Amino acid sequence: MDKTVNMKGEKIYSKRAFHHYCKGSSYMVNRRRLWSIGLAVLIVVLFFSVLFITKTVTAQRNTSRIKKVASIEIKEGDTLWSIASDYVTDEYKDLHDYIDEIKNSNGMATDEIHAGNFIIVPYYVDAAR
Repeated sequence: MDKTVNMKGEKIYSKRAFHHYCKGSSYMVNRRRLWSIGLAVLIVVLFFSVLFITKTVTAQRNTSRIKKVASIEIKEGDTLWSIASDYVTDEYKDLHDYIDEIKNSNGMATDEIHAGNFIIVPYYVDAAR
């Protein structure tokens, strides 16, 4: 092994000899163990993060709902999108679905509406007990 002696008579190992010594010692075992523990902790943290972040809560209604309609006068600047966003309820999948319902209720083939006209807008309310 590459070693020399200093003025005090202590053995001094070269860099190459030190690395050779460390490869077979508990130094490398401890280092691998530390990496393994760190990796295991990271995997556990990622697992629980995904588990709790993706959890979805859905509430159920305890009351029945009734479909009603309202007659709406179209004002200047109104669009089907703006009217639908004011009246949409949870029964509809999304706003596009609700706009299609409004168009079907009014016999409309396009999204075109004009100020001064009236349209009916369906919506849902809780049933009275």
